[in-house]
Amino acid sequence: RLPGPPYQFMDRVVEVDHPKFVLQKGGWIEAHYDVPPQEWYFAANRQTSMAYCILLEAALQPCGWLAAYAGSALRSQQDVKFRNLGGTARLIKEVFPHAGTMRMRVRMTDVNEAGGMIIENFDMQVYLGDELIYDGTTYFGFFSAQALAKQVGVRDAAERTYTPTPSEWQSFTPVSIPVVHPMTPKDNLVTPAPSANMPGKALLMMDQVDIFLPHNGGTKGLGFIQGSKIVDPEEWFFKAHFYQDPVWPGSLGLEAFLQLLRYAALSYWPQYTETHRFEPIAVGMEHTWAYRGQVIPSNKKVVVDCSIVKKEESPHPLLLGSGFLRVDGTPIYEMTNFGLRLVPNS
Repeated sequence: RLPGPPYQFMDRVVEVDHPKFVLQKGGWIEAHYDVPPQEWYFAANRQTSMAYCILLEAALQPCGWLAAYAGSALRSQQDVKFRNLGGTARLIKEVFPHAGTMRMRVRMTDVNEAGGMIIENFDMQVYLGDELIYDGTTYFGFFSAQALAKQVGVRDAAERTYTPTPSEWQSFTPVSIPVVHPMTPKDNLVTPAPSANMPGKALLMMDQVDIFLPHNGGTKGLGFIQGSKIVDPEEWFFKAHFYQDPVWPGSLGLEAFLQLLRYAALSYWPQYTETHRFEPIAVGMEHTWAYRGQVIPSNKKVVVDCSIVKKEESPHPLLLGSGFLRVDGTPIYEMTNFGLRLVPNS
């Protein structure tokens, strides 16, 4: 099951070098996505280039198509769910509204079956014309509903998560992140803002900053930020992702982490809000994510922790963060070396 509009980012499959309904390692397939210059996510991100979560989905969705084409779900007598489990990738070049057609090439590099589960590994590449702009590896799993219900989360996360002291909590008053247009993917209004800003509600994945320690805390003592969001079962993305299987897209969980970095960067460098903008994720820097659980409509609250592990000043200010996403207290996502850079307006 691929996501539906407005979170579907592949239009057609133009090349297949893999046998149909044969679950094995195989050749490359190629899918295309025609980038609409006025598409909702450019306005929602309130930045000039494509948001990271959109580019990541465009890279991952052909993996889901290939998994189905290879007959993965036909191996089970019961209904199975398809979930991304993690990956490592790097952004080489940003995607702007008039980019034209994105070419996504993926191949299945390994497949393993055990205990009613299937784990599949993929190479993924995204091109504009002949230019490689996003490159990485990823892996997915097919699981029964019973297996997904046993959500144990990321092991050892508690030992690797910074815990603010009581005095640190008392030193910070939670800050609500402004809710501005566009409110939904169908909202045509955009609230004016400086070039470096926070997203509109349609793409905003954090309700508030719970605590921000700009000069201490975190795993390296460089800073720590935590944000939270109340789960709204009526939000648009549950209906789009997936049909008969509503789940918070993992890519939007990663976007929540990057949005905390955006808030931190705006606090560190307010002098750049009018002259700079954000890259969707730091260009050229390898980043890694891992998912060991899911956010579903019946969940109540998502909390994201981010430790600043690197901070660079001008001419291109950079924050590098690592941390976890927790749902109702269980750590289910881990983000490692996610970078965000401020670059001058072009």
